[in-house]
Amino acid sequence: MKDFSFFAVKEFNEVSTQNEIHLEELQLAGYTIVENVLDEEELNEMRLKLDTIYEQQVDELGNEYLLEKINDSNFARCLLAYDEVFLTKIAANKRVLRIIKQVLGDCFTLMLQNGILNKPSQQKIQNACAYHRDLNYQHFTSSRPLSVSALFCIDDFSEETGGTCILPYTHKIEKCPSPHFIEKNEKVVTAKAGSVLIFDSMMYHRAGRNTSKNVRRAINNMYVLPFLKQQISFPSILKGKYADNKFYKQLLGYDSEPACDVTCFRKKRILRVP
Repeated sequence: MKDFSFFAVKEFNEVSTQNEIHLEELQLAGYTIVENVLDEEELNEMRLKLDTIYEQQVDELGNEYLLEKINDSNFARCLLAYDEVFLTKIAANKRVLRIIKQVLGDCFTLMLQNGILNKPSQQKIQNACAYHRDLNYQHFTSSRPLSVSALFCIDDFSEETGGTCILPYTHKIEKCPSPHFIEKNEKVVTAKAGSVLIFDSMMYHRAGRNTSKNVRRAINNMYVLPFLKQQISFPSILKGKYADNKFYKQLLGYDSEPACDVTCFRKKRILRVP
């Protein structure tokens, strides 16, 4: 590390642990990269199961043309509802949640979990390849984060494989920057498979174009404050599974589902009283 000098500066951020370094990067730049979260055996398992679930979801709908029609091809959604490994090793990963908890506090839920298949030389540009915020259509800033995304790199991220392009610091501004600014300041994330890109969901970013010969896979998890609704209701798709586990019950949104009527609303509150 460089030995920096300072003049007329009295106050500094103090970091002493790797976790504190990640938190400072996330707060200031809008993103951080946590390395070696998954090992090679786990990565091979994720690749196989992600590909299998995507094919299963294509069959459930009927054919891939229908996914292309709604610009949703090459996305496998709600992975943990198809295989528990995407809950235990991905969504509930302890190294990642340690950071999420320090940013969002004790009470947060999983808004979505999407598997992304960035295929070589895709002709059709997906929505993910255009600059966006994970909290779509929002043009505001908040004093504290409302949502944090954790993008698990299942394959290597690089310029060649279509690694995510980010605009650091844009979680702090309301409007999307101009093309002139983007051209000068966009950054391609380079990360080895097994790493996790954790970022403020309000930071502008996009998937890159994959010019390699291989699929570049990733799994995105969005953790949000409970007043934000889930993309797809995990309690509904899971049909009560994990509801008897206190930690998973909160993470998967069982505690923050809207009550169906007044009596249900009151009974839920009664159950919370010691």
